[in-house]
Amino acid sequence: MNKLAKIIEYLFYIFVFLLPWQTRWIWHSGKLGEEISQYLSFSLYGTEILFFVLIVLALIYSLKNKDEEFSFLNLKLLDFYILLILFFVISLFSVVFAQDSYVGFYYLIKLLQGFALLVFIINFKFSYKKLGWVIVLAGLVQAVLSIFQFMMQKVFTSKWLGIAEQLPQTLGVSVIEAGGLRWLRSYAALPHPNIAGGFLAISLIILIILIFLAQKNKERVFLWLFLPIILAGLFFTFSKGAWLALIIGILFLSAFVFSSKDKITKFIFSQLIGVVFTVIAVLFLIYQTPVLTRLKGETRLEQKSYTERSLYYDQAKTLIENNWLKGVGLGNYTLALYNQDDEKQAAWAYQPVHNVFILVVTETGILGFILFVLLFLESFKRLWRFKIDHHLKLLNIFSLFKKATHIFDTYHRKFFWFIGLAAVFLMFLVVMFFDHYIWTQYFGIMFFWLMFGLWLKQVSLMK
Repeated sequence: MNKLAKIIEYLFYIFVFLLPWQTRWIWHSGKLGEEISQYLSFSLYGTEILFFVLIVLALIYSLKNKDEEFSFLNLKLLDFYILLILFFVISLFSVVFAQDSYVGFYYLIKLLQGFALLVFIINFKFSYKKLGWVIVLAGLVQAVLSIFQFMMQKVFTSKWLGIAEQLPQTLGVSVIEAGGLRWLRSYAALPHPNIAGGFLAISLIILIILIFLAQKNKERVFLWLFLPIILAGLFFTFSKGAWLALIIGILFLSAFVFSSKDKITKFIFSQLIGVVFTVIAVLFLIYQTPVLTRLKGETRLEQKSYTERSLYYDQAKTLIENNWLKGVGLGNYTLALYNQDDEKQAAWAYQPVHNVFILVVTETGILGFILFVLLFLESFKRLWRFKIDHHLKLLNIFSLFKKATHIFDTYHRKFFWFIGLAAVFLMFLVVMFFDHYIWTQYFGIMFFWLMFGLWLKQVSLMK
């Protein structure tokens, strides 16, 4: 691998590490009526500039090495490419007929960036181990920030880091009302506690895979030390969706681990579960009041949240009935809500429905929805065809010769990266049914296509 390839590789790692930071330039403030709406405003993120440089260098490299390391066409994933291209075309048509085509093109560009990231990941050579460490270290930084914010009960503002001030006494800030207090939920460096929680939950799954594959004691020590810190950071976001996704991910991993005859892996996983339960139990004993409040959902704010989510579904139903064929256009959801409302309200009252699949059908129409669903059905088909018994038997056979050959190590890495990223894929599905940031927020869009690309690359590698 030449010098340019190395530059591209490490620039990619830097991009992923910095992705959670929301440093941006808001170059257009979109409005609903006379008030600014965050969903109609245009921003240029610092990591977007870095990503643009990354893609330009990758294109230069691909032209210089056409038959070597970089190829845009991976025939093993041709069905995914076709679905993605068709979905992009339908999204483009939705923009043409959108109520505000400028907003539509802005979100189309974000979607195109996600596709470009996926194609880059599938075709460019990099180290899964190094990238895994980058994601875990990024999660560690966000977890430390999350813990600090909860302890201080304040999110400090930073223009250059893209962090807005959040105080528990401020209306609109994500808090838990319990015990006569307003407990601030941690944001880390992200726009909302649910987004921070989702990122930390996925970081934990990557951390678990790295522990399984760690070959040096020094690596294991650091990873085991990071585990309770990231868990605590996730805990203080009080994100129910993120915790549900983490539980699904761990259950999925456990099905594979405990089907294996690898006693060492089973022992490590049992220890991991023990640490997870211990950390959660300790934190629950200390902060059981806000935890029980979130779980019971009986307080004023929790009931308000449920009522608002129900309202969002009703609003989406009306929009779909009126725009089921062509959709309202990418990014135009809140504008369509505003235009159909005879009693105009404040801009913040118009929010996307907390379900990505419903958002997709509302904004891109029935054809866009079908293609989007087909993309996931094709992913499930690949996962279903992955014959666990066959791979576990091969893993057990290779393990007999692991002292004499590298076959075991190679297959071992591929196997655990495949099931680990499949777990992440399932976690994203959970989040998509309970939140919208994977479709409406720059970080959510890029992080989803990042992890989806990593999984698809493993799909093409596993035979």
